[in-house]
Amino acid sequence: FGYGKIILTGEHSVVHGTHAVAAPITLKMKAKVWDHDKGVRLLIPRWGVEQTMEFGADHKYSIYKSLEMILDHLDLRDKSMNIEVFPEVPRAMGMGGSAALAVAIIRALNKHFELGLGDDDVRRLSFESENIVHGGASGIDNTVSTYGNLIMYQKGTPPEMDMINLEESIPIVIGLSGVESMTSKMVKQVREQSESYPKWYKEIFKQMDKLAIESKAAIENRNLQELGMIMNMNHGYLNTLGVSCPEVEELVQIARHNGALGAKLTGGGGGGAMIALCDSEKVQKKIQKEMHQAGYDALIAEIKSNK
Repeated sequence: FGYGKIILTGEHSVVHGTHAVAAPITLKMKAKVWDHDKGVRLLIPRWGVEQTMEFGADHKYSIYKSLEMILDHLDLRDKSMNIEVFPEVPRAMGMGGSAALAVAIIRALNKHFELGLGDDDVRRLSFESENIVHGGASGIDNTVSTYGNLIMYQKGTPPEMDMINLEESIPIVIGLSGVESMTSKMVKQVREQSESYPKWYKEIFKQMDKLAIESKAAIENRNLQELGMIMNMNHGYLNTLGVSCPEVEELVQIARHNGALGAKLTGGGGGGAMIALCDSEKVQKKIQKEMHQAGYDALIAEIKSNK
């Protein structure tokens, strides 16, 4: 399996070298591999996928190109197998689904063919998959998906990863906009804008970096008021980058008006999901109820430091 994830602070700027803080969620992607008589067959019943791989084809969806790369890297191209995926992470909601999918498949291949891969091997290979899917990944999604820990992350070779310790979990609500989000499109949009206005975007990324670094301290000190303020400010910068949407904005306002300490989009944006920081189960349930009444799906969750 691979963990889904949320980003608390620093999405998009992390692609450009800043820090970000991310946490695993209990929703996972799960996969299994078993022998097949001919070819490689990908099965994702929940998504209506039943496809025999055509190696070298001009794949319409990046998942097939990614899977071809994984099989080539592991020298399994000539093996016949079924790969079945059981998705729990909502598709195209900015919750690390593509990374979790890659991690789950790599681990299933590793187990079935007894390849002897370690977690770091899984992280590196899933990062290559993310680069195919997103056209320039930061590495944060596949790292959280692999290790399942709350971390502060900065891309690099190797990336900088600081584990964040929590004595007590932090309650949140995850609101789903219902608008599918293409992270690759949003990453490309922000990159092009940053190249057109480098001076301004450099300053925005610098401020987002400061917020991410301060959010780590707020989490460790359990200063939820400060963490909420940081999340609200981070959302303001993401709005400036142009990666929000009306549905996410409505969810953010619902959360803030019903007791959230902070609320922001999470992930690539352009739709997808948002997160609301709460200080009690009562506030969580109230926010979830109001989101449901407004026609949105909402999940009660918590941030933890360990698997």
